Amino acid sequence: MTPAKSKSLPSNPVIALLTEIKEDNGPDFGKVHSFCEELHQGVSEQGGSFYVFSLKGFSDEGVEGYSYDDNADDWKKGLFPFPAVIYNRVSSRRTEISKGFKGFLNKLDALGIKIFNHRFLSKWEIHESLLREEHLHSFIPETHLYSGSQLETMLEKHDELYIKPVHGSQGRNIIQVAKNDGMINASLSSMPAKDLPVFEHVSELSRAINPIVGKRLCIIQQGVQLSELNGRRMDFRVLCHKNAQQFWKVTSIVARVSAEQLFVSNIARGGEVMKPGHTLALIFGKEQARHQLALMKELALEIAEVISKNAEGLTAELGIDIGIDIKGNLWLIEANSKPSKNFEERGTKIRPSTKAIIDHCYGLCQL
Repeated sequence: MTPAKSKSLPSNPVIALLTEIKEDNGPDFGKVHSFCEELHQGVSEQGGSFYVFSLKGFSDEGVEGYSYDDNADDWKKGLFPFPAVIYNRVSSRRTEISKGFKGFLNKLDALGIKIFNHRFLSKWEIHESLLREEHLHSFIPETHLYSGSQLETMLEKHDELYIKPVHGSQGRNIIQVAKNDGMINASLSSMPAKDLPVFEHVSELSRAINPIVGKRLCIIQQGVQLSELNGRRMDFRVLCHKNAQQFWKVTSIVARVSAEQLFVSNIARGGEVMKPGHTLALIFGKEQARHQLALMKELALEIAEVISKNAEGLTAELGIDIGIDIKGNLWLIEANSKPSKNFEERGTKIRPSTKAIIDHCYGLCQL
C-alpha cells in the first residue's frame, strides 16, 4: 500500500488534517472547525481532495474521517484513501507523547506519508536551540529553568520576571514578579488577573508560588519593559510558513494589545488584535514604524529557520511573538508550533496563511 514515489505533482493530491473530533451533534473539529472549511475550499480550487480525521480513524484499511460536501453544505463521514500529506493540529500534548501517537508516526513513515508540525515544541527546547545562534542573543530575554534559587538570582539582576510553564499556551498559568520599593509583587495571568500578597523576602514568594507551579516544569524569564498603547501592553504575532520550495516567508503580522489590568496580550486572555503599522506609528511615528516592521519580519524568519533546523520532524508553520521595548528594541517573547487560526479576519477569500499551508502541502507532494 506504499504510495508510488514520483517527482511530478499528483493530478488529485489527497491532503488531510489530523485533530480531535467530537461527534455528539455532527462533527466538531474544535478551534479549527471553520479553518477546515477554508482548507477544503482552497484545496478543492486547486484540484485536490481534503478530509479531516482523528487518530482513532487511522487504520491499515484506510482512514475514516470527514470530507466537506458542497451540495449539502456540511461535513460527511466516509472511508478515505491514505493522504499524501498530513497537517497535524492535535491540541493535546499528552496525546503527542503517547505510545499510540508514536506508533502512528511509525506507520506514516512506513507508508511514505509526510506529516508536518507533528508535535508541540516546548519553550525550553526553543530557547536552547536559539541560544546556539550568537547573532540572536541580543533579542532573547535571559531565561532559565525555574527553581527557588534561580528565582532569587534573577530577582537580584532584574526588576521584573515571568514564570511560565514550559508546555503552556494561550497565556495560561503565567506568574509575573516585580520588585517595587524593596517589596516583591506577584500576579497571576487569570481573568481577571489575580494579585498575590506583597512579599518582603524571596523565600516567602517562593513558598507562595510553589503550589501554583506544582510539578510543572517552568522557565523563569527576564521581564522586558515593552511599549504600551494607552497603558496596555503590546506585542506582535508574526505568522511564518514554509512555501512549496521549503523557504520561510511571513504571511501575516498583527499587533496584540492586552486587556486592561492584564499583563499578557493573548487573545484567549482578552487581548485585542490591531493593525501593526498603525499601532507602531501611534507610538514611534510612521517612518520608525516601517523600519521596525521590516526588522520584525527579518527576525521572525531567522527564528523560524533556526527552530525548524533543530526541531524533530518537519516544521512548516510557526507563530512567533515579538515585543518592542520603550527604546524600540525587538525581543522574542515566544514561538508556537500550533498558532491560533483566529488572528486574521476570515471572509469569503482564502487567507494568505491558509494558501501558504496548501502551497507547502503541494510542495511536499513533489518531494
